[in-house]
Parts: sequence; structure tokens; C-alpha cells
Amino acid sequence: MRPAPAATNHAVTGWGSPALRRATLSLAIAQLVSWGVLFYGFAVTAPEITDDTGWSDGVVAGAFALGLLISGVGAPPIARALARFDPRLVLTTGSIVGTVGMLAFAAAPNPVVLYLAWMVIGVAMAATLYEPAMAVLVALDPARRHRTLAVVTVAGGLASTVFAPLGGWLVEAIGWRQALAVLGVCGGFVTAVLHAIVLPPARAHSTTTQVTHVPAPPVDKPLRLLRSAVLFEQAAMIATTAYLIALLVDRGVELAVASAALGVMGLGKVAGRLLLLGPIGRQSLTALAAICTAVQLAGLALPLAVTSNLVLFAAMFVVGSASGATTVLRPLIVVELVGAA
Repeated sequence: MRPAPAATNHAVTGWGSPALRRATLSLAIAQLVSWGVLFYGFAVTAPEITDDTGWSDGVVAGAFALGLLISGVGAPPIARALARFDPRLVLTTGSIVGTVGMLAFAAAPNPVVLYLAWMVIGVAMAATLYEPAMAVLVALDPARRHRTLAVVTVAGGLASTVFAPLGGWLVEAIGWRQALAVLGVCGGFVTAVLHAIVLPPARAHSTTTQVTHVPAPPVDKPLRLLRSAVLFEQAAMIATTAYLIALLVDRGVELAVASAALGVMGLGKVAGRLLLLGPIGRQSLTALAAICTAVQLAGLALPLAVTSNLVLFAAMFVVGSASGATTVLRPLIVVELVGAA
């Protein structure tokens, strides 16, 4: 294991160049839309899909799980593609693939097509969600990673706040198939433009802290432990977020209330990420991550035991805050362990 370069301290202020600000803002908006379409599109429509098609909850949930599996398997090839090609090409391709997958999802006449669609969506998720965006920004300027990652993850945290109610309204207004098609086409167009045109090339931002891609260091014990912790924490949170609306609807909660609860979780994610910008963010990163994981566990248990909407919203805000903070802490711990390259 090697320490992070000395140039990546917290003392660097400002954006360094308009190009870095433009890259950060374009990727922030793209994360908001990508998460809202590719991830929360399923969460909002899942109950309607099972009711309309007669497919079991397990069949529908299995398609989403397959997409997540493909996303995880696709992460290493995407990382290599980012290192070899222009990141704008990789991200834009992901946006186009996502549109194709969402249209196939919307039109799926049977579970076979549904699963094929989610395999395509999984590839798009690997190429467009947090990890590739974070990799691009850290490579552009690791010394300003706290600023850039905070902006991107705050925007991504708002995805459920914006798209859960929007998706729920579309489902009720035009049906789940049409809603998915609208989200897929509009979301794909917006993110493709952001990735291909608005996002500046890497050479537009010149800084002495910019890094080049080098072979990754060996995976030692701290990294193995981090990888295991992230695996279990993310599995729990993704399952909870994706199936929250379906779970609440099955318990008799109205779709609008369930969508609102997911939106409140998004507000909590933003709050948790903003907290890290203050004195709390200067504490031990690993200790903060452990605390956030414990808070998520406690917060997720409350909605299962209490039916009050007030308790539900409060618990979702707390869970969102812890989850949002963890999203920022994860890449920062990796950089702290192995360096920015």
C-alpha cells in the first residue's frame, strides 16, 4: 500500500479553472438524471408492473437484481475504458445504452425480455452512475476531490426527491410502460448531451495535482476489508431503496405517500453529504463510515415496526443522511488508502 500524494491535501481552495467547475456541474446534473431514471424508475414502477402483468414480485425483483449484478461485473471493464479512451465517449455511450435498455424495459412482453432489458440497463449503470463520474473528477484534480465529489453526490442524492414523485405522477397519468419510455428517452437525451458536449475534455483543466493512470497497487488487508464492508452495506441500502415503495404499498401505504418517503430519503442524503463539508468531515473517515452504517441499520428497522407516516418520514430522513454520507466517504477512504492514481 502507498500513501496518497502530498499534493492531495485539503488546503487547496477554489475550482482551479472554469473547466473543472463545468465538469463538476455537468456530471452533477447527469448523476441527478441518471439515478432518477435508471434506478428510481424501477422503484416507482415495480408495484404497477406486478399488478398489470401478473409477474410475481420475485420475477420483477430478480430482473433488477440482475441489472445490479451486471453493473458490478461491468465496473472493471468500464474503469479500463475510462483509462484508455476519452471519458466523454464512455459516459455518452452509457447514456445511449441506458435509453435502449429503458425502452426495452418499457416494452417487455414477458420476463425473458424484461431480464434482457435489465442486463442492458446494468451496463448503462456501470458506465454512468457515481463510480465513473467520481473517477473522472478525481483524475482531473485529486486535490479538489472533496469539493467536486460533494457537489456530484449532493445532486445525485436529490434524484429520489425529484424522480420518485415525478415517476409516481407519470405512472398514474399515463401508465407504467409509457412512464418508463418517457423517462428513458428524456433522461438519455439530457445525459448524452451533458456527457458529449457540456463535459469538457481533460486537457481543458490544467493543474499540478492532476494524475495519470498507473497500475493499481496490490489489494492488501485494509482494502479487502473495505471491499467487504462496502459490498454488504451497499447491498442492504440498494435493496431497501429499490423495494421501499413496493414494501410500503404492500403494507397499505398509498403510492403517493410511499413515493414521498423515498423523496424524503433523498433530502436526507443531501443533508448527510453537506454535513461532511463541516467539522464532522474532518474526523476519522473510517469511524464516520462505521457510525453511518449503524445509523442506517437502526433507521431501517423503524418503518417495519411503526405505521405512522411521521415516524416513516423521520426514519427515512435519518437513513438517507447516513447513506448519503457513506456515498462520499467511500471514495475518500479509497483515496486515503491507495492514493489518487
